Amino acid sequence: MKSYSGPLLTKEGFVQSQIGIQDSKVVEFEEGGDEGEEAIIIPTFVDAHTHSGDSFIRCAPEGTIEEVVGPGGIKHRALNDADEKVIIEGMRSFFTEAKKNGIYDVIEFREGGIEGISNLKRATEDIDKNFNIQIFGRPSQRKYDKDELKHLLSLSDGIGLSAYRDWDKEEFFKIADEVDRQGIPFALHCSEDVREPLEDILEFDIHHLVHMIEASREDLRVCASENIPIVICPRSNMQFGKVPNIPFMVSNDVTLSLGTDNAMLAGPDMFKEMEFAYRISRLRGTVTAEDILMMATWNPRESLYPSLKFGKTNRKEDTYMVLDKKDYEPAYEVVTRSSSRDIKDIVVL
Repeated sequence: MKSYSGPLLTKEGFVQSQIGIQDSKVVEFEEGGDEGEEAIIIPTFVDAHTHSGDSFIRCAPEGTIEEVVGPGGIKHRALNDADEKVIIEGMRSFFTEAKKNGIYDVIEFREGGIEGISNLKRATEDIDKNFNIQIFGRPSQRKYDKDELKHLLSLSDGIGLSAYRDWDKEEFFKIADEVDRQGIPFALHCSEDVREPLEDILEFDIHHLVHMIEASREDLRVCASENIPIVICPRSNMQFGKVPNIPFMVSNDVTLSLGTDNAMLAGPDMFKEMEFAYRISRLRGTVTAEDILMMATWNPRESLYPSLKFGKTNRKEDTYMVLDKKDYEPAYEVVTRSSSRDIKDIVVL
């Protein structure tokens, strides 16, 4: 049996612990123990917002948000023109890379309707059983199709739409109303480039919102009071000169999680995402390294997963990673000094 000891990240913060591992499972746990190989032990990462389908696109994405990833932009033209095998292979590479980087949970906004979900399932059919993908599907076109939506709801863990302003209001409300009636989690991009009227969608049960860079203070306070989590994607945002004001969001009591967003813009690497989020926060104030680390681990587990069918909180076991320790303060070390090279073990606790 192999033993590790060191700071272990719980929901409340780090505690000194010792674990004994056999066949990749924790068979002994002692809080306060200090025998064994020195390490930092944290939950594996949750990448809380991905679009894996565009991972095959290798061109430098020059242009505005609308020109690159908006309807009819570079991304969607490339997807329309690409061979299905190329798309699937790109997705397979994306999730293989994610796993190597300590990501074992992904919330995927899956474009392309039924076909898009089929491609995702083909790309991940041989993936590790401990790797978990929550599929937020969407219609193949920006319109309400009763039969297609019914099929989507049977295949998806949730519905994840593009920005509210992309949609005809009547079509948007038909979809949102049906999803709401079925009790399926409903999420969407919001206020990424310009402020969008949050008040227009609050009649529905919103599972989470993505971006909210241009949200007002009142918007954030509403999200906090209504317990609507927000997922931010700093590296992707910065591609378009957008900087999420993380200290402002935190000060308004919203629950934040981190995602890597479009695969054509940033790889599935939460070490990079955390470091970037931590450093840009210092432009607007400050947040602690532990705040950022929680956004990649416990925040999504606690705020996003309880209402999902196969969320971590519904499992008896969870995956943790054991990281090499360099004797910095543990949260700061993980967020600013660590990478996939420091992963020594993945264990089930």
